[in-house]
Amino acid sequence: MSINSIGAYSAGLKGTAAVRTAQKTEQTAQDTAAASTEKVNQDTFEKTGSSTQVTYNRNTGKNQLNSEQVQALQNAETKRQESFVQMLKSMVVKQGQKSNLTLFGMDLFVTPEQSAKAAAAIGEGGEYSVDAVAGRIMDMAKALSGGDPSKIETLRKAVEKGFKAAGVELGGKLPSISQQTYTEVMKRFDDWANESSGATTTEKTN
Repeated sequence: MSINSIGAYSAGLKGTAAVRTAQKTEQTAQDTAAASTEKVNQDTFEKTGSSTQVTYNRNTGKNQLNSEQVQALQNAETKRQESFVQMLKSMVVKQGQKSNLTLFGMDLFVTPEQSAKAAAAIGEGGEYSVDAVAGRIMDMAKALSGGDPSKIETLRKAVEKGFKAAGVELGGKLPSISQQTYTEVMKRFDDWANESSGATTTEKTN
C-alpha cells in the first residue's frame, strides 16, 4: 500500500471517530434535557431547607396529612378551646367577686375603700363592666376563630361552658352583672353570625 493510500485511510478513520463523538455528545445532551423535563413534571416538590419530599395532590391542591398529623391538629384545637374556657371563667369570676365586694356590710372583711374600688371596676367604663368583659370575650373568640365564621357556634358553646363553670365557682349562681354580661355576649355572637351570613350572601350574589 502506498503512503498516499495509508494517509487517506487514516484520515477516514479520524473522520468517522469525530462523527461518532459528535453523535454521542448530542445524545447525552438530549438525555439530560429529557431528564430535566421529567423532573419538572413530577407531582412533588421539596420544602426549602429540607430534603423531604411532600406528595402534592392535583385534585385538592393541598398537602396530604396522615392520621397522626390530623390528630395532632385536633388535639391542639381542643387545648385552645379549653384555654379559652378557663380564661373566660377566670374573668367572669373576678367580675362576680368585684360585684360581691360592693355589697358592703354583708362581708365583715370588706372595707369602704374596697367596696368603692369594686363599684368603680364594674361601673360604666370600668375594667369589669358589662361592656369591657363582653368585649374581651368576643375579641378572644374572634382571634380563636381565625376569621372562620363556621366556628361561631362552637365558640358560643365554649362561652356557655365558661359562664356555667364561673357560676359554680361563685356559689352556684352568677351575680346580676355577670348574667347581664352573658346576655350581651350572646347578642354579640348573634350579630357576628348575621354579619357573616350577610357577607356570604353578598359574595355569592357577586
